[in-house]
Amino acid sequence: MSNYYKPSGKFSPISFVYLLLVCVIAMPILATIYAYLIWYIPFVYINFLITAGLGFAIGIAVWQIVIKLGKVRNYGLAILLALIAALAAYYFQWVVWTNLVLTSSGEESQLLRLLSNPSYLSQLIGFINENGTWSFKGAVVSGTFLTIIWIIEFLVIVIMGIVASVGRAKEPFNELADEWFKEEELPAFSYIENVSDFKQQAEQGNWEQLSTVIQRGDKGTNHSVFTLYTSANEYYLSVSNATAKKNKKDKIEFDTEDFIKYLSIDKTVYDLLKSKI
Repeated sequence: MSNYYKPSGKFSPISFVYLLLVCVIAMPILATIYAYLIWYIPFVYINFLITAGLGFAIGIAVWQIVIKLGKVRNYGLAILLALIAALAAYYFQWVVWTNLVLTSSGEESQLLRLLSNPSYLSQLIGFINENGTWSFKGAVVSGTFLTIIWIIEFLVIVIMGIVASVGRAKEPFNELADEWFKEEELPAFSYIENVSDFKQQAEQGNWEQLSTVIQRGDKGTNHSVFTLYTSANEYYLSVSNATAKKNKKDKIEFDTEDFIKYLSIDKTVYDLLKSKI
């Protein structure tokens, strides 16, 4: 029997209700904010960051509302739910952005028509693609080049939305108590030099031997991160190494290596790790 947590693959039917609420409330709000930012900020590089930001915001909404409250422990379903939400946001942003194109040209607002008529929206998008609405280095961006930009935008929004949300579906869930495990990240411990040996010893339950290795560390330099998951009388542990490096601006950043993910431990090990704080 594996001593690592394995999701049950179950979910609550109410997750679909939460998905509907997210799609009709949260996604239109996020899409509207995004469309206005893209329209009024004429800088390509900043717009890319805004696009990534939309994807991340979609992921957070799906994670906190659909997956967490809907108690989704099925990774495949979590991906599908995130995809649906991302597509909804993508459609809404087209509706709002296209309406901005129309109103900026002196046309009346057609927001409701665009929202309820995908065929009409598609025709306008095709017309905009042929003629363009903005220029780059003096040249109007349209046709194939604009299509490529839109494809990249679509992929960023969808992929970010999925990546930022579905990890929750793999986190420990107590099936008997019907609740997610409480997550607690401990203060920094010393960097673990021999990762493979530490992992092997941890899996074999040799925590008395590992106790001498686990010491308080400095979060400003190389260190390890221990995360505990607790629910009732069950406990899981994740461990990672954070390796310090300097970026181009000479600031410290960390590369993270997760080498233990949701390892089952008992109360004795839990108390041992807490005592190291």
